[in-house]
Parts: sequence; C-alpha cells; structure tokens
Amino acid sequence: MQAAGSSAADGGGGGRLRLSATCFGRCLLGCFHDLFQCACQCAWFWTPLTAVVISLWLIYRPDLFRPRVDSAVLAAFALDAPPSTETQQLLRYDLAVDLSFRNSHGRLTIEYLDVGAAAFYYGTRLVGPADDEMPSQQGPKNTTVILRAAFRGAVAVDAGVAAELERELAAGTVHVRVTVALTLMYKVWLIDQVFFYKYDCWLWFPPPDDDAPAIFDAGTQCWPA
Repeated sequence: MQAAGSSAADGGGGGRLRLSATCFGRCLLGCFHDLFQCACQCAWFWTPLTAVVISLWLIYRPDLFRPRVDSAVLAAFALDAPPSTETQQLLRYDLAVDLSFRNSHGRLTIEYLDVGAAAFYYGTRLVGPADDEMPSQQGPKNTTVILRAAFRGAVAVDAGVAAELERELAAGTVHVRVTVALTLMYKVWLIDQVFFYKYDCWLWFPPPDDDAPAIFDAGTQCWPA
C-alpha cells in the first residue's frame, strides 16, 4: 500500500512538472512571437522612413564647398634689421587677397555663421583681419560672394624663417599660405544642417619691389586642410 501511494505521489509530481514545463515553453513561444511581431512592425515603419531620408539626402546634400582665390597683391614682403637689443628679425608684409565663395547647389541656401581668414609664411602667422564682411546668407543656384582679406604689419621671425625667405627671394618665388575657416548652415525647407570647413590656399609671388607690387592673378582652388 505504501509503495502504491508512493508511486501515485511520484506520478502526480511528474505530471505537475510536465505541466509546468509545457506552460513555460508556451510562455517563451508567446514572447518570441510577440518580439517577432514587434520587429516586423518596426521594420514596416522604419524602412520607408529610412528610404525617404536617404532619398532626401541624396537630392539635397550639399556639394563639396571649396572657396577660391581669384587674385592677390603682395605689396611688401621683406626683412627689416632687428633693433640692437633683439636678435630676431622683423618680417614686414602687405598682402591683399580676394576670396570667392560659390554656392553651386540649386536648392540649398547658405547661412554664414562664422568666417575667418589667416595668412602664414612657413608657420609664422601674418596677422590681419578681413576688410569686408561676408553676407549673412547666400542664395542657391550658382551664386558667388567675394571676401577681400587684407594682412598688413610686421612680425618677428626666427633665423630659420629668415633664411628661408632670403632663399626664396633669391630664387625668385615667394610662397604664402592663406587659411580659410568656415562655419556654414545649409537650409532647405525646415531643415538646418551645420558644417565646419577649413581650407588651405597656396599662393606664389615674384619678389615685390617698393615701386612694383607682386600680382597673383592665376587664380587657385583652396583645398581641405
């Protein structure tokens, strides 16, 4: 009798275990089914939206924006003898540069948030603010705006820079680098996108004379720095 009772109890326990396992399995299957349905709904919603966003970006994406140096004038670029109390020489310079900014996109309007131009000679910065201010906005369809930057003054240079300038003056060509930093906002419909660009514009001049400034009129494209 005890054995029979024990067998019945074991059978009841096994049945409850099987029932629990069955319920747990159904619960897991239900969860996976719900997750699958949720994933399908998300894919059904996001796939067309993603396709629309990609299509709009391909249509309205900004072109590679590159300024250009149209012309430049180097009126002075020479070394002055240092004062008796100093060892560094002074580089006296007078440089004017015409930079053009062209919006070749047919749909995007450009808003200039910040524009900066600087000139360098072998790592030495030639200080001078831009004479003209950029307009706040530039319309689409191949519009062009001009920035006239002027750099005038004198800066102390070390012996290495002075030697390089003397070498270039003797060779007949002086190289100057103009750096342009831009923060732009492209506007299309109700969407605004902000981009930061930095470019290097390389110029080369014959040595200027006091009575005959050096002219750079070949024009050159500026390249991402």
